[in-house]
Amino acid sequence: MGATSKHSVLAAGVLLAGGAACGEVSFNEDIRPILSNACFRCHGPDEEERKADLRLDTREGALADLGQGIRAVVPGDLDASELFFRITTDDSDDVMPPPKAGKRLTPEQVGLFRQWIEEGAPYERHWAYVKPERPPVPVTRIKEWSRNPVDAFLLERLESEGLRPSPEADREILGRRVALDLTGLPLTPEEARAFAGDASPDAYERLVRDLLDRPAFGEHWARMWLDLARYADSAGYADDPPRTIWAYRDYVIRSFNANKPFDEFTREQLAGDLLPDATDEQLVATAFHRNTQTNSEGGTDDEEYRNVAVVDRVNTTGQVWLGTTLACAQCHTHKYDPITHEDYFEMFAIFNNTEDSDKKDERPTLGLLSAEQRARRTALGREIARLEEAAGRHDAGFLERMETWIKAHHGSDPGWIPVMPETMQAASGATLTGEDDGSIIVSGTAGKTDVYTVTARAPVGGITAVRLEALPDERLGSNGPGRKGNFVVSEFELTARAAENEPVMGRYVRLELPGKKRILSVAEVEVFSGGENVAPQGAATQSSTDYGGLPRLAIDGNTNGNYAASKSVTHTKEEADPWWEVDLGRERDLSRVVVWNRTDGNIQARLDGFRVTVLDARRNRVHETTAAKAPKDSVTIGFDGAREVKLQNATATFSQKDFDVSRAIDGGGDAKSGWAVAPQTGRRHAAVFETADGVDAEAGLVFTIRQGYADLPLGRFRIAVTDAARPVRAIPSDVREILAKGQRGTAEEQRLRDHFAGLDPVMAKLRAELDAKKGELAAIKPSTTVPVMRELAAGKGRKTHIQIRGNFLDKAGEVGPGVPEELHAWRQAWSKDRHGLAEWILDPGNPLTARVVVNRFWEKMFGIGLVATSEEFGSQGEPPSHPELLDWLAVDFVESGWDVKRLLELLVTTAAYRQDSAVSEEMAERDPRNRLVARGPRFRLTAEMVRDQSLFAAGLLSSRMYGPPVNPLQPNLGVKAAFGGGIDWKTSKG
Repeated sequence: MGATSKHSVLAAGVLLAGGAACGEVSFNEDIRPILSNACFRCHGPDEEERKADLRLDTREGALADLGQGIRAVVPGDLDASELFFRITTDDSDDVMPPPKAGKRLTPEQVGLFRQWIEEGAPYERHWAYVKPERPPVPVTRIKEWSRNPVDAFLLERLESEGLRPSPEADREILGRRVALDLTGLPLTPEEARAFAGDASPDAYERLVRDLLDRPAFGEHWARMWLDLARYADSAGYADDPPRTIWAYRDYVIRSFNANKPFDEFTREQLAGDLLPDATDEQLVATAFHRNTQTNSEGGTDDEEYRNVAVVDRVNTTGQVWLGTTLACAQCHTHKYDPITHEDYFEMFAIFNNTEDSDKKDERPTLGLLSAEQRARRTALGREIARLEEAAGRHDAGFLERMETWIKAHHGSDPGWIPVMPETMQAASGATLTGEDDGSIIVSGTAGKTDVYTVTARAPVGGITAVRLEALPDERLGSNGPGRKGNFVVSEFELTARAAENEPVMGRYVRLELPGKKRILSVAEVEVFSGGENVAPQGAATQSSTDYGGLPRLAIDGNTNGNYAASKSVTHTKEEADPWWEVDLGRERDLSRVVVWNRTDGNIQARLDGFRVTVLDARRNRVHETTAAKAPKDSVTIGFDGAREVKLQNATATFSQKDFDVSRAIDGGGDAKSGWAVAPQTGRRHAAVFETADGVDAEAGLVFTIRQGYADLPLGRFRIAVTDAARPVRAIPSDVREILAKGQRGTAEEQRLRDHFAGLDPVMAKLRAELDAKKGELAAIKPSTTVPVMRELAAGKGRKTHIQIRGNFLDKAGEVGPGVPEELHAWRQAWSKDRHGLAEWILDPGNPLTARVVVNRFWEKMFGIGLVATSEEFGSQGEPPSHPELLDWLAVDFVESGWDVKRLLELLVTTAAYRQDSAVSEEMAERDPRNRLVARGPRFRLTAEMVRDQSLFAAGLLSSRMYGPPVNPLQPNLGVKAAFGGGIDWKTSKG
């Protein structure tokens, strides 16, 4: 009885004090905000923190039996409603919220609860979680003021408040306002005067369209978006190293300027890499979620910071597109909104399977070409297509030249003259025996690898080509022509020297690099005596050693100049006049030295100006040569007038797959490459190499056959030369057979055409041009990179577990990808990945996205959003000042095709936007934040706009767009970065 009496007395007192019984109570407008602020923390969605098993965020929970017949709310019955008793009692043990919370309800709030319960305690879904529908445009009393439907909604509210809109601002103010809002820059004085003096009725609309089309529009609005994307040109954390991500910034600017539909803009940024046939632009867009920080500090756990990045992606997605603070659910179920702890990690799972992993190199990245490179690549593509078409066309001139060639080669070869060996030597110690036909048979010791050296006199002058025949022989394994059947000729080399010159007698071969602060670094030094490289038999020394580049590495037989890959390159310290030397042990007759340069890092020029000196046993100089320019890979220095004869245009009667004859003269020194003939062993094969220039008669010839592939040396071979006119090519056996025929079929004629196309000088010129263009195309390398999103390969995905209180090391049950479906249901047609998430966000049924987006643009134009808490549309956020207008704009935006420029044009052409911004004392007190929009917008400029206005007024503002960021001039405060001097502020040049 006492309790009932207390209820009745207090209820009566509240009614008199609050006067809240006027009109029907709205749950969303009147009751939910109080519950959210005062009750949901202990009696909301979070079951872990829920007290007394009472849930007030749902009607089912509020009406549930709490035991002993007690219910928090009994519709229509105040006396039976425990909630009403608790908010009205004076007993400190019973009153809710408890005194320590400091949130005692006011009499007005209690009155609202009284009326709400008496009216049946109806619940409504939170306004932001109800799909927006387009409301009818209101009919207002002042009809002539409205310029578009937006004004009608605003005017209806003003009229209901007994207010009138402000007059239109004058032209100078209006022109400046709209220019700053749309482009971030004021009008020029000339533009301002022209607009102020333009009396035409559409002058303002024309100005708006002009501003929307200016490049500065994209730059200005990109700033808004880049803030949401947490864009920075550095990677964050303690070191904060530079990050190359400006291509994403350029993508955003271009998207706004091109008026890219906002749904497309969203889809590309969340899942551009998952779109069919994704373009570079769509891949760059995914850098939205690569703006997360990367911690490259030593000792940090990459997985921990990768996890932090995924958390950031979940939270940012929620704030940017859903206007929802998801972060609360990282540690527990959301205390105010219907987002569970499990929901959070289901969304986490969507972002948890990308390749990035908090690495310093930011992988994965996308290489991008500059505009100039793209233009050149396009032009080269056209040129290559033209040349390929020309190369495939066999015109009358081609056929005439081919017929001449057929007649010259009908049943015959060029006049090949065998060279008769004077000396023959195998580095392995194998026996080389000359036969009557000029061939050489190999027998005896067989090393795993070998080098054959054959010397002879040139039998004819003006040598244009050399032929190396590999000959079958029953004395060889599998009938040859290799000692075991197949063979691999790694390199075939020819050196010629004048007949009258004599070798140099020397014991020491020395490399010197004159000058200060020089580094001597070589891959190999070969010293030839009698056709044999005798350097490996000597002892090497050098002036100093650094980075493990020992002197002996230059005589280890490895000519690979890649320092890191080969681990066979010498390296002195940086010093004055460094040197390297090999002692051959005794004086020898030396014919030539081959110096192999270091080839990695594009630092070959370090060897510029090197000197080769030969000294006799008493260290007297007997020869000295200085090379002004360093070789790209190697250079031969002859002491007996010897010179290396360049061989080119290699052809063969047959080449094994991946062992083309051209590899026998590529100078690569790769033991695993060269000319081979499997499976056609046991047959005769020939390789023909043209000389780049002629060789005199009687010249001394040195043929070197390098065979670095294990256990596959030649068994019988013959060398011949010719002075026939170029081109000289090996004729494949099938072509030889076709040439011998009198009558040929269509297929045989085509085979001849295909073969001759490789010989024809005209076609060769075309091919050379084509190869040059292809080489230039291949040489176009990305001018920059941008970190992008990329899904892990199938089968390599990560498992996602609920993290207890957000601790990535403390895991609970496994979850799959998903979303908070209380906000909006997921369709089965959507993939459970970032692409599906984008579709869920952009679905017209999603109640949040369009509202959040149009509210953000409204905020930028009017200074405050229709929802003041633009990143919080949940229970803790403010309700919209004009809910029907917000819904009308949201639906209109979607139905317009998510057209951003149309939305902005709609807003700035309203009568509301054009109002004068002067504030009366009455309105300053009644509506200080201009929520009713009874006056024009007036708010502070951003820091960037203040900067740009200053530069604009001074005539110093650059209109250049895109490309790497710049560091503008800053005062010299003597401040250094705490970590790493490399990131101290350095003013940009140019």
